[in-house]
Amino acid sequence: MKSRIKALCGGAAFWLFLIAAAGAAERFTFVAMGCMPYGAENFPAYERLLLEINRQRPAFTVHCGDTKSGGEPPTEAFLKQVRGWFDALDGAVIYTPGDNEWTDVHRASNNRDGVKQDPLVWLAKVRAEYFAEERSMGRAPIPLVTQRRDAGFDKFVENARWTHGGVVFATVHVVGSNNNDQPAIPGAVAEFRERDAANAAWVRATFAEARASAAPGVAFFFQALPFAQDAGWPGRVSGFKQFLDVMEAEARAWGKPVLLVHADEHRYRLDVGMAFEQGGEVLPNVTRLETFGAGDIHAVQVVVDPASPQVFLCGPLLVPGNARPVLPRGKKIGDEK
Repeated sequence: MKSRIKALCGGAAFWLFLIAAAGAAERFTFVAMGCMPYGAENFPAYERLLLEINRQRPAFTVHCGDTKSGGEPPTEAFLKQVRGWFDALDGAVIYTPGDNEWTDVHRASNNRDGVKQDPLVWLAKVRAEYFAEERSMGRAPIPLVTQRRDAGFDKFVENARWTHGGVVFATVHVVGSNNNDQPAIPGAVAEFRERDAANAAWVRATFAEARASAAPGVAFFFQALPFAQDAGWPGRVSGFKQFLDVMEAEARAWGKPVLLVHADEHRYRLDVGMAFEQGGEVLPNVTRLETFGAGDIHAVQVVVDPASPQVFLCGPLLVPGNARPVLPRGKKIGDEK
């Protein structure tokens, strides 16, 4: 009898060990970039960045949109070239569109043969090229949950969500040029309002998923710089008001770490503790991370530690051989001292 009890106790201890080991989520890293490569002159530096990402072996990589400059004419060949770059990465690659890929193609500099480009046509092309399936790009794609599953929002196939190490990640299609809330462009405001409603629903659904799964943290990726305070303006710009209202309310109610990763301004910036507008309440659980861009062909790297109170430990990923990035007042990283 004693030997049987001893065996049972030993077996119970073994299973408790396995459960504890399974529950202890390991640290991992991911990489994010945006607003690049921006022209053939930057292609070699961009390809060095991709090689460096492969060397780092992150759990996944996110491109936060703007794969070309706003004044560069769009082509289907370039869409495919960008897809080829994504698929050259050894891991999973998730992409969220930028304004340069579609909202800004109406600009005169983008006209070809006297034909004015239609933003909605290019939005459809972007969706067809990058979002035909519910999985990431890259050589080791991962499954994604996308908004195509949601009745009423099924056209927004680009909004994606995934979980790694218990942490919930999501892309949200929020872009520059005032999120396409541009009355002077035919059809723009109607497109903006529909996508804005979808984005708000997606943010709420992502926090709901994080609560249901008891996630230690949640991270969002988008292209736009939505904070008016960064330009010294008060309040909230029209194209980003609902997005920021929902994000702020959900982040406050959530209380655990929230990471917002975006591009658009072409500068590295890290704010731990974030007010969503001038004079607003600083939410200590919100971290904003802005990627490099344009001439500064580097990325940001985040160590995700589910056991850490902060969860997201962020910093730059600098590429050997690429020019050191310029900081405000003309300094470069490495010159701070």
